[in-house]
Parts: sequence; structure tokens; C-alpha cells
Amino acid sequence: MDAAALGAAAGAPNPAAPVGGDQQPRTERLSAGVQQQLNLEGMRARAVGLYKAISRILEDFDAIARANPNASPKWQDVLGQFSMVSMELFNIVEDIKKVSKVFVVYPRNVNAENAAILPVMLSSKLLPEMEAEEATKRDNLLSGITNLTVSGQIEKLKTRIDMIGSACETAEKVIAESRKNYGLGARQGANLGPTLDKAQAAKIQEQEGLLRAAVNYGEGLRVPGDQRQMYSSLPSHLVDVLPFGDGAHNFGDNSGLFL
Repeated sequence: MDAAALGAAAGAPNPAAPVGGDQQPRTERLSAGVQQQLNLEGMRARAVGLYKAISRILEDFDAIARANPNASPKWQDVLGQFSMVSMELFNIVEDIKKVSKVFVVYPRNVNAENAAILPVMLSSKLLPEMEAEEATKRDNLLSGITNLTVSGQIEKLKTRIDMIGSACETAEKVIAESRKNYGLGARQGANLGPTLDKAQAAKIQEQEGLLRAAVNYGEGLRVPGDQRQMYSSLPSHLVDVLPFGDGAHNFGDNSGLFL
């Protein structure tokens, strides 16, 4: 081959190479060191192997169904394969969690369009519909002042704030008048109940003590003498159990009497 042919071959454009403005945008890739540190290739190989293992299990089921629809697979072997696949899937997910900590997403703007593709923790609201509703309310609020100057917008906002404050004051007056008419008194925070004097508090405390003594120890349960009803005789089945004549009943442990 002469020199002219060699020069023409060297100067000929490569059909596989991009020409002019048809160059594809360059895809950003991680450096080889980062890929090796994160062991991305090994994780990818494990994921592909897991996919092939699941595919083999499905193919085995399909082959058994095609050969004999009434046949049943060897469930012991199937459970063994499933256990291996489940364990490998668990290990891969745990390794992916370690890798995903390296990559962080910083969204610049979260709206109804891109909220579905971002994690919930990165969204500013729980639901995209809430953001759309707030945007609609904001537009309705600012619809009458967007065409004004900055000073005009400030004055109009001050007017609205004064209107809201006036409405709140009117509501407070109505509530105060209603409480006065119904004898509820002025609002003084959370404690709206009537106060107790020392005599009432001491009486309540004494009653609580008597109630505790009666419940815990049976004190105060005896009938006074003037309220006792004397019976001439007791029924035959109560003669040996209840004493006759005095009201001092013993509330001790009588469980052994009926054995």
C-alpha cells in the first residue's frame, strides 16, 4: 500500500465516532476508586445472581406444570431454594443500606410534580395535594395585590391585618359578654373551677380517709347499736356462722369453715 492510500485511510472519518453537534451528553460516573471502595461491581454481580436464581425457580415451576399439570413439585427442595434466595436478598438489602448512606439528595424545590419521586422525609408536606391546596390559597390571597407596587402591597396587607385584628377583638368582646350574662366570670386561664376553703378541704380529706379505711381494712362497716335489728332466731344454715346478739362481726379469714 503506497503513502497516498495510507494518508487517505488515516484522514477518513470514523462512522462510529460522533460528528459535530451530534455528540451525546457525557454521563457522569463514579471514579474507579470509589466504585472499588463501595464494592459496586460485586454487589451488582450478587444482584444478577439472585435474579437468575429466582428465574430458575420460576422456570422449574413452569416446567413441572407443562410436563404434568397434576404433578406436585418437591416442596422440600423448593423451600430450601427459597430460604437461600431470601437470605441472599436480605444480605443484599443490608449492603445497599450501607452504600446508600454515601449518596445524599438535596432537592431545590418540592412540588406536586416531583414529590412522588422523592422520599417522604425530603418533602415539605405529607401529601402533594396539600402543597397544591396551599398554592391555590396563596394565589387567591395575592391575586388582588400582585399588580400593585411594593408600597401599595404593604399598605393593603396592613389593612387586611387590621381587619383581622378588629375581628378578633370583636369576638373577644362577644365571648366576655356571654360569660358575664351566664355568670361564668372572666377567663383566667385553665383554672375555671370554684375554689375550696380550708373547712371544705379538711372535710373532703376526712371523708377520703374513712373511705380508704373501709375499703382496705373494713373499718366503719359495723352497724351502730341504735340501728340494729334484733331477730328472735337465725336460719339454721347461719346459726354456726353468724353470732347472735351482738353486731361485732368478725371479717377475718373464714375460708376454712366451708372445707
